[in-house]
Order: sequence, then C-alpha cells, then structure tokens
Amino acid sequence: PSIQALVETNFFGLNRSLLTLLQFVTLDDIADVYFPLVLEKPYLCAFFFPILIFISIGLMNLVTAALVENAMQTAAIEAEEEKQRLKKKVKGALPSLIEIFHQLDADKSGQITHEEVENVPVSILPPRVLDSLCVENITDIFDYLDVDGTGELSQMEFVEGLLNLCLLDMPISTIQTLKLLQLLRGGMTKTDEKMNLIGSQVQELHETLCGTIIRNCRV
Repeated sequence: PSIQALVETNFFGLNRSLLTLLQFVTLDDIADVYFPLVLEKPYLCAFFFPILIFISIGLMNLVTAALVENAMQTAAIEAEEEKQRLKKKVKGALPSLIEIFHQLDADKSGQITHEEVENVPVSILPPRVLDSLCVENITDIFDYLDVDGTGELSQMEFVEGLLNLCLLDMPISTIQTLKLLQLLRGGMTKTDEKMNLIGSQVQELHETLCGTIIRNCRV
C-alpha cells in the first residue's frame, strides 16, 4: 500500500491511532505498520523505536516480572505453610523421641553410645520424623548428632538434634558447623577463665617472691 493509505489506515483519527498503539503493545504484526514508513522516512526511527523498546518490550517484561514475582510469593507462602505443618508434626513426636532415647539407653547411664545403636533399626523412630530425614540407619543419625566426636549423646543432644534436623531449613553440614562453633565458644570461655585464674596465681606468686626478697635484703 502507499504511504498515504498506510497512514490513513493506521493513524487517521483517535480511534485508529489507539488501535495502532494497542497493536504495538501486543506486538501484533507491527512490522507492517512501521517498516514501510521507516523506509520512506528514516527519521521516523526516532519515533517508532522508543515505542518498541519502552512500550512493547518494556511492558512485556513488566508483565513477565509480575507473573514471576507472584509465582515466587505463592511458592514461598506454600513452603512456609508446609514448614509449619512439619513443625506441628515433629513437635507432636517429642514424647516419643524421649521414650526412644530411654529405650536406646540400655545401661541407663543417661547417655547413648555408638555401640548401643549399631543394631537398632531406623524404623524405631516415629514416622513423622522419618518423613523428614533421608537416612538408611540410625547410626548415620548418631554420627550427625555426635559433632564433638565423644561417641556419646545425652538426651538433650539426641532429642534437640533430631528436632533441628527435621525443622531447620538448612543442610546437615551447616547444623554440624553451628554446633561445633558453639562448642568452640564454650571451650574458649573455659580457657579464658583458666587463663585468668593462672594469671591471678602468677601475680600472687610474684608478690610473694618480691616480699620474700625484700625481707631477705633487710636482714
């Protein structure tokens, strides 16, 4: 078609201009509109290209971003709801975990050892806990929880460790690292206390020696 006919068809009147703008927004065969006009008058690129970039492509990106953000928010809400349901399920198994600890503690020492759990099937744990863990035997769980390598677990370490494995949204290695850091912090605190005690004893010894030397010099 001629340039004049093309202009009259797409831009003559407000209604046709708005329809052409909608055509640019939806990228509906817009090349048939701007291509002949740009070939005839290249300076019209300064008019059509911003429309393509900011209206057509930009609007499509905004719509895509809004859809992705909405999907991510929905997924986050569903994940949080699932986490809350899991918390209720696992916390309901707390009495069972305490009872299981007493069953594993064969010598009633208040500590369970690696030997005591070697031949125990993992099915001894409540189903609500097993659904949250991916382990083949209970010795693997023991190794995960025995971060300090003592070969023993107290009731608190056993129960709290299992609850953390089920409830915390982080890898097992991260949980072990955090527990190790906690143990190191406790060890450093005890070391500082011992160092302060040794410093006080050295100071007292120094004062005693100085006093003895002064007395001997006077004599």
